[in-house]
Amino acid sequence: MWLTCHRFLACSSCWQSQCNGALSPATWQKRLVPRGIRSIYSETGKWEEKYGLETRKKVESWWRTRIKEQFKTTAGIDKSRPKFYVLSMFPYPSGKLHMGHVRVYTISDAIARFHRMRGLQVINPMGWDAFGLPAENAAIEHGLHPANWTQSNIQHVRKQLDALNLSFSWDREITTCLPDYYKWTQYLFIKLYEAGLVYQKEAMVNWDPIDQTVLANEQVDENGCSWRSGAKVEKKYLKQWFIKTSAYAKAMLDALPGLPKWYGIKEMQANWLGDCSGCYFEFTLKINNKPTGETVSAYTSTPEAIYGASHLYILPSHWLLHGNNCLKEILQKEFVPGKDSLTSVTAVNLLTNQEVPLVISAKSEFEGYLDTKIGVPCVRPDDAEVARSLGLASENVIEALPDGSERLASSGKFTGMSRQEAINAITQEARNQGVGGHLTSSKLKDWLVSRQRYWGTPIPIIHCQSCGPVPVPYEDLPVKLPNITSFTGKGGSPLTSAAHWLNCSCPRCKGPAKRETDTMDTFVDSAWYYLRYTDPHNPDRPFHKELADYWMPVDLYIGGKEHAVMHLYYARFFGHFCHDQKLTKHKLLLLLCRERRGRGKVGFSTI
Repeated sequence: MWLTCHRFLACSSCWQSQCNGALSPATWQKRLVPRGIRSIYSETGKWEEKYGLETRKKVESWWRTRIKEQFKTTAGIDKSRPKFYVLSMFPYPSGKLHMGHVRVYTISDAIARFHRMRGLQVINPMGWDAFGLPAENAAIEHGLHPANWTQSNIQHVRKQLDALNLSFSWDREITTCLPDYYKWTQYLFIKLYEAGLVYQKEAMVNWDPIDQTVLANEQVDENGCSWRSGAKVEKKYLKQWFIKTSAYAKAMLDALPGLPKWYGIKEMQANWLGDCSGCYFEFTLKINNKPTGETVSAYTSTPEAIYGASHLYILPSHWLLHGNNCLKEILQKEFVPGKDSLTSVTAVNLLTNQEVPLVISAKSEFEGYLDTKIGVPCVRPDDAEVARSLGLASENVIEALPDGSERLASSGKFTGMSRQEAINAITQEARNQGVGGHLTSSKLKDWLVSRQRYWGTPIPIIHCQSCGPVPVPYEDLPVKLPNITSFTGKGGSPLTSAAHWLNCSCPRCKGPAKRETDTMDTFVDSAWYYLRYTDPHNPDRPFHKELADYWMPVDLYIGGKEHAVMHLYYARFFGHFCHDQKLTKHKLLLLLCRERRGRGKVGFSTI
């Protein structure tokens, strides 16, 4: 027995022949461990006849500090050995650990130890998803400041993890509520803003009446209830910040077919993304031939036929009829319930410069989650019926050829192209001009990230009456949370009460301005944490590209299937974005994934 154990611990290379078939590791240098190593079976290294509770406690006590020292730090990069990045979902420190955590972290611990024994260079990092509603609500319930409540829980959970003697790479520990982390969340938010992937608009939002905050669509279940509080979600019109995740919808969808089957996860992501064959185009609105300053994005499932548009179609629930805008009264007056209502407002397509009338639909809903779409009679019979009944002019821009193929007509410089050629060319032109063109589906909405609560990453935007919204300069990051002592969890954001923090100078014109008081959804913090783990203490950038390129992609992720359309979806979006920003080499987030499933089943795949 002792010899068997000694062989197991003595040399990682002895496992190479057994594991080559399954994992095909690269060749690495053999490293022998001195033969004086103790057996795991007793404190003395000798087998004891009565291996009871007291003996087990002695063995554990003897090994605890030695294992902790062995695994708590990661040596510098050794490119002569293969790497293995084990990533387990990090916990909300809004309470204590439960058995679900123990299950996940025991799996990551076992796999991390196994690959270290094989001689691989392994990181198994741990951190704290410390911002968000769970922590703030728990702090309010206990009459504590969220920071104090969170830090006390982190200390307690850390003791629980230490008691389990798990082999985490504690030198890579991160905490999302600390400025040295959320500084870089703000940095990435500004990068998204500069890339045109962040915008603010008034919209009908999901309002949680218990948590008193806005929820993203992904955080509302199929019964219309909040994923966290369980409350029936209400609808409100508020000005909110969005991340344009739809810009990467087609890229994320196209990456799915080449991946192995993964027990429904791939299908869940594909279903969430939908059929990404249409796109949005930007329009400016006019009345009496005068610009109003209002803009809208409208969807079409046939972007190649955009020159055949006859009208812009909105629902009666559209924000233009209910929100804070200059057209609200006019549109409400011109709307006739139950009928398609032709209005005096016109819309100018910023790509084609065509001007079409705005029509308020008799319908209460469109396909998917659309509230604005482009009427194109030549390709959609329902649009043709609306145009005919309202007497709207339209042109057939799709010409059928004798061989059965189709090409564009009366479509500017795109005339003569096949329909597929035109889809690619027109959407590319729109993207180049920044007026839409990102292929997406009618069921996918952009990520609403505004939260009207205190305990979150401050959105790094300053509002100036002269300059409009202005991003905080990089050198002024992080925008730290002010110290607020009174929390109720009700009404608007607590940040509005911190006058010394709220009032500031505009970075552009130096005039008086105010900070944004919404904070970010906690999923923004967890959408890129796997990259920070590769370089957790870098004070100059979110992570060094060389380190991220070495450790990424993650070799094994251990998490719950319930995150398939939230956490993994957002993380994939950030992976694609960081690649396009030249921050990383890899678009791929994960190589292998382990999902928690019932009856002890385990599933692995790639995403």
